[in-house]
Amino acid sequence: MTAHSAPHVGRITVAIASGKGGTGKTLVATNLAVAAARSGSPVALVDCDADAPNDALFLAPDAPQASPVEVPLPVVDESACTLCGACRRTCAYGAIRILGSKVIVFPELCHNCGACVRVCRPGALSERPARVGEVEWGSVGGALTAPAGVDVVTATLDIGEVKAPTVIRAARKRAAVFNRAVTILDASPGVACSAVAGVRDADVLVLVTEPTPFGMHDLELAVALGRDMGIPLGVVINRDGAGSADVTAYCTAQGIPILARIPFDRRVAEVYADGGLVIDEHPDGAAWFGGLLSAVRELAEEEA
Repeated sequence: MTAHSAPHVGRITVAIASGKGGTGKTLVATNLAVAAARSGSPVALVDCDADAPNDALFLAPDAPQASPVEVPLPVVDESACTLCGACRRTCAYGAIRILGSKVIVFPELCHNCGACVRVCRPGALSERPARVGEVEWGSVGGALTAPAGVDVVTATLDIGEVKAPTVIRAARKRAAVFNRAVTILDASPGVACSAVAGVRDADVLVLVTEPTPFGMHDLELAVALGRDMGIPLGVVINRDGAGSADVTAYCTAQGIPILARIPFDRRVAEVYADGGLVIDEHPDGAAWFGGLLSAVRELAEEEA
């Protein structure tokens, strides 16, 4: 039994995020999930990057199930509409407009709050379910994650849809049903609404960055987001040694712990490109992600 193999008693939700795409967020999330399962903690891994989910490429669940994600969308009965404008005045998002003699609903702007339906006195507005995405889930077990398992939940936004936060919330709700000891949220890159939906209420926020000017700039944005949301955070430096930005100096000045360093290593890139797990296929992988798991748990306990 290694130093990182003692089962964790409490429950913890860890969000893996990044200020920009391509920093290695999914690399960290998938391998950390396996490290936690092998430590004896059942894990739920939630792929919240609904625009481009790919955790299941590395941890493919057995016999996955799927469920559509729908939102209530207002529909106008033109024969009953009096063009009074109450719905337009009530909508805080500009999703309803009166153009000539017609009431037009813009689905992309609608926040599905139902206020327009409630204020429509003639009863010309009703709601119908409209699909915006899908949640898929299934379990990964056997030798890959023993002694515990990993439940993989994937949020997928339908092509042309914009309501990623709605699909992300549905995926997190599905994962909550499993009630696992460790929940890992692989959030969307950036600091927009979808990223907020992916990290909200996490116990620890792990920010994955790279030592480049772009990585440094976007790390600062992600740190600001995490602090605004009041989430304890730490940094993983991926491709350490590859760039000129001094992430270590920044973290020291900001009082942010560096939880792990993954070096700039061709073998890591090869394993990732082949859909493999670095924790298994790199000689130092188990040490990197076992150490990260311990650091995350320590950070959570410090802030508890």
